[in-house]
Amino acid sequence: MRAEHRLKLNREFRRVFARGRSKATGRLVLYWWQKRDGHFRVGFSVSKKVGNAVVRNRLKRQLRACLAQYQNILAEHSVDFVFVCRPAAAGSSFAELNEDVVRLLRKGQFMV
Repeated sequence: MRAEHRLKLNREFRRVFARGRSKATGRLVLYWWQKRDGHFRVGFSVSKKVGNAVVRNRLKRQLRACLAQYQNILAEHSVDFVFVCRPAAAGSSFAELNEDVVRLLRKGQFMV
């Protein structure tokens, strides 16, 4: 995923949390905020409660790979997304994370 599609600054994350909407599964929480213009951007928040640095980085890599599959679908929307991992995500497989990502994007009506 290219750098222009990533949320990086703390104030961007705070804006999505404060003004956005959310949906959740057992492993992930999706926050999103509709923008007026631009392209979609994605950020990931993985707490130390989820695991050590190796586990947290693995989860972020897997989530980036999941979203890369749906980049063409998300390109139609002007939205900032933040995925928050819950501790249950630490032991999950790529297929389970991908299933949760699809479920959350459907709940938010970004995918059919």
